Amino acid sequence: MVVKHRLIANELAGRIRRGEFGNRERLPGEMVLADEFAVSRGTVRQALTTLQREGLIETWTGAGSFVTYDGEEIDDGFGWTKALRRKGIYTSLDLMALGRVELPVVARRLSLTKDHFLLVERVRKTSDDQPITLERSYIPWRSSLETVIATGLVDGSIKETLAQHGMLATAGEESIGVAILGSHDAEMLGRPAGDAFLETEQTNYDMHGQVVEFVRSLLHPQHFRLHHSFGGHR
Repeated sequence: MVVKHRLIANELAGRIRRGEFGNRERLPGEMVLADEFAVSRGTVRQALTTLQREGLIETWTGAGSFVTYDGEEIDDGFGWTKALRRKGIYTSLDLMALGRVELPVVARRLSLTKDHFLLVERVRKTSDDQPITLERSYIPWRSSLETVIATGLVDGSIKETLAQHGMLATAGEESIGVAILGSHDAEMLGRPAGDAFLETEQTNYDMHGQVVEFVRSLLHPQHFRLHHSFGGHR
């Protein structure tokens, strides 16, 4: 029996080979494909991952957009710690929460059937102890994550912890907007409630298109900026 994502990959591969999509032309978005084939976005991601492995499509992020920290362009595709460190910016993380939570809204957002997650909440600070980000990671729950709650993150790293549990991110997508701080988040960031912060939402997937981690980050606007380039110059 051929699984759904393979059938979708075969159909899209046929369209590509027939020239229905031109060279460098974007494929329809995940939601459009999910509606067309009456499947979840996760199944669509598996199909697209298959096409990528077969060399029929390429994926990339941030083609014309990038985030800067104090004017330095950074790529947060694999986390803020590594992105900042590559620019010689060293920060510390305070772990504010680590536990299992039930979040139906997040589950629906990610097209997941189960609504329990491991929540990892962190405040990032500069070398002079000033908060610059509030980061919340939501990791789809599995029983082995009980040990994380009991013993903590491996070397303080979510990436290392997930790797130890066989959860390896190979692709992702990110959206960026603006959030108004509520009283709780404002207190954690040492800012007045009502302040506007840059907000990123990043979803990371494994090679099968399954969600590994969903991260919401609030970024201090005095340090972080979103830039967008278009046309032939930058």
